Amino acid sequence: MAANFFNVVTTQEIVSLSTDILAEAKSTEMPQTELAILAESLDLFKCNWERTFARFGHSYRGELSYRDLIIGFQEQIAVKVKKWLPESSNGTKAVDAIASILSVPKTPHSRSINLRLLARLKLGVKPELHWDARYRVADTSQGEQLPNIPRVLDFFKTPTTPEKVWHLLSLESENLEEFTQTLQKSLALKQIEEDFPLPEFDRPIFIVSAPRAGSTLLFETLSQFAEIWSVGTESHDIIEAIPELHPAYRDYCSNRLTEKENDPHITLALKEGFARQLRDRTKTAYLNLPIQQRPNKLRFLEKTPRNALRVSFLKAVFPDALFIFLYREPRANISSMIEGWRSRRFIAYPSLPGWPYRDWSFLLVPGWEHLKESSLAEIAAYQWKTTNACIIEDLKTLPRSDWCGIRYNDLVNHPKETITKIKEFAGLSWNEKIEAIVSQSLPISRMSFSQPSPDKWRKNEQEIAEIMPLVEPLINLVESENLC
Repeated sequence: MAANFFNVVTTQEIVSLSTDILAEAKSTEMPQTELAILAESLDLFKCNWERTFARFGHSYRGELSYRDLIIGFQEQIAVKVKKWLPESSNGTKAVDAIASILSVPKTPHSRSINLRLLARLKLGVKPELHWDARYRVADTSQGEQLPNIPRVLDFFKTPTTPEKVWHLLSLESENLEEFTQTLQKSLALKQIEEDFPLPEFDRPIFIVSAPRAGSTLLFETLSQFAEIWSVGTESHDIIEAIPELHPAYRDYCSNRLTEKENDPHITLALKEGFARQLRDRTKTAYLNLPIQQRPNKLRFLEKTPRNALRVSFLKAVFPDALFIFLYREPRANISSMIEGWRSRRFIAYPSLPGWPYRDWSFLLVPGWEHLKESSLAEIAAYQWKTTNACIIEDLKTLPRSDWCGIRYNDLVNHPKETITKIKEFAGLSWNEKIEAIVSQSLPISRMSFSQPSPDKWRKNEQEIAEIMPLVEPLINLVESENLC
């Protein structure tokens, strides 16, 4: 295979396949109005493909453009025409042939948080309601009138307990179950929220790394320490729900945040956002515990790849924060990022302003605007290099006792030694469960695409070879300064 060449069908092949689709559709009972729309859509698709092929040909730099065309074909043509075509016809085969070019996955379905919560309610999953805890109308409440108990939310416009509201309403005892269920539903729908004293985040631990560097594997392992609390997943929604921390607030320049972006309001909002989602290693929610059983001081573990660009900001919010710099060598790391882009599982910003393609995956690094003409390998390499450079830049401003560096290969090949190093650095308590986990090969991370292998990156070997000169300065910096 020639350098910088990948397999994509030519304009002539697209014209031939489109002709088969339209000819087959005309032999069905498809209404004339729909046939006319199909013909127009196919003509536009052919025209766009011809223009894109003339520009990129078989170059990897055209991959995102081709991908967007195929996704548009899937959404605007394939879905509408296939219901009219016989299953094994030439037209159906032509539709499938175009839709499968580059193995482009379908657009991930997004769900609003309320739909998820409604699904939980239907399954009978109810949040804990503590009668002695204070609740308040949530800032996000839609003010929906709850049934059966008129204007019950009005009583929570200032923080109060369910017990006090029950007595104020002076309802009959047979209404107690209905009252409780109403408040539980309101909690699940985030119409009311508990008003509680925030726990102290004692030496919170932040894992910082480039995307696809193994941070999920490390997070899942460290989450098994008895004293560790976390939000159970990445905290994009918690952080970027604060308007000043969303990249839209800075015209989508990047996810980069420094100590300049912090203030007392943001510190409080961020700590409260984390506290509301806290889970221990058994997945027990902090707010589901009785008030007297909640620790007022805890160890917090966090893993969100975008936070690799926010080290100095996080240090301003949590002055005693500790950081674990997880470094993965570029060939395997960048290859995994390429696969991540292709999978469309890691879309961070759909319809990113200024980006000519449908969506942006992974973190938004400074300078992303200059990548519009780049191949996926070049985009991933730039993300890898810039992310690690930002981590190093920020960590070098901190005392060496506030951070430690580890290598992904050491985590995988020498888990006991690596986790022991982190345990001593962070002051965690070893236990039998941790001993059992690290005394054998670590389990496959839930975010892995396939079985780990040191040679998986060779799937993209040709593309990786072309971008290695771009990342060599960062490799040399890590090695020369013995950062990991």
